[in-house]
Amino acid sequence: MSTVQTSPRKRVVLYANVADGDQVQITSELAALAAARGWTIAATCIDVGPTPLPLRQRPGWREAARLLAIDTANGGADSLMARSAAQIAGTEREREELRNQLDEAHTFAVFLDDEPRTPVPAAREPFGVGAAVVDTTRSKVAKILAINGECLVLSRPVGDPWDALVNWCRPATLGEALSLTAFQKTEVGETTENHA
Repeated sequence: MSTVQTSPRKRVVLYANVADGDQVQITSELAALAAARGWTIAATCIDVGPTPLPLRQRPGWREAARLLAIDTANGGADSLMARSAAQIAGTEREREELRNQLDEAHTFAVFLDDEPRTPVPAAREPFGVGAAVVDTTRSKVAKILAINGECLVLSRPVGDPWDALVNWCRPATLGEALSLTAFQKTEVGETTENHA
């Protein structure tokens, strides 16, 4: 008798080094992406102040690093999510130290700013499951499979689904939505011609 083993859920530390006004927005974005990926948030660690402050002098970073060094079975985390590497490490020496800490702990980091984003005005109708949207970070038309708070799970006829924040997306125009439908019909092998 064989048993199916599922991979354990990732435990992630959310980290931000921000000014006072940015805390809620940045941590909300991080939390939405972690939740959309099915990750458990082990902790949210925030430092308020300038990035040039050395890593060891930031209480939020010290807590994040401590959790990354602890095994997940003992309450630690196996991944780090932050807006950017520059928020954590302002100098090349600190970036090297960050890479070494992650390597030694056998953890990885996900940075939101690794992909360019085009902001979308917030004044729009909410999206619904099944709607066609354009993910402006990828310039792709997609269908919404699920909505998890501020995070959308998007899909195309070919390839794996992906996550995108609501503010990264805009409603697809009729032409864009039809191109997705035409693409789906072509992929399935259906023709758009009528053979009588």
